[in-house]
Amino acid sequence: MAGAGADGRAADGRQEGSLVARVKGLLLFGLTALALAGCSSTSAAPPPVKLDDLNVQPYMDKPCTLLDADQRSNLGITGPGVAEQSGDFGTCALPTPTGTVRLTVAVKRPKYPSTPIKIAGYPAEETTSDIGCAVGVQVAGTQQIGVVAAGPNTNSCHLAENVATSAIGTIKRNNP
Repeated sequence: MAGAGADGRAADGRQEGSLVARVKGLLLFGLTALALAGCSSTSAAPPPVKLDDLNVQPYMDKPCTLLDADQRSNLGITGPGVAEQSGDFGTCALPTPTGTVRLTVAVKRPKYPSTPIKIAGYPAEETTSDIGCAVGVQVAGTQQIGVVAAGPNTNSCHLAENVATSAIGTIKRNNP
């Protein structure tokens, strides 16, 4: 111990060991306080947003009503579409200059290999292939909005995402 005599005392006569013990205690207290302060601080990540569940059931037999004429025009869709229903799915086949976009609402969420994304804040999955892109947006429990944009359009995923976003907007407007 620096500055200590043969008897362990500092030059001023105090026990060197007690000074070291107090410094260690002070350091331990300070480090503990800092650690606890870190536990109570707010995280840099924002809290998760709770989205309202959307009910797609009313659109099962009329999926083409999810896009009005202005939305279809803005998305490059050239007509009102043709509705089809099959069990747990309601589908609207929408014509585009380069192919067809299929907008689907489902009450039982199918599972396919995909990449997780977000659409209008909702958890979604995107699957691409050489013939187009499919987007599935989970809007409530097992309910899902699905869009498949097929054809030679190189922006098929962008189109599918935009169609899904527009359909979600329609459901929110009509089901406050």
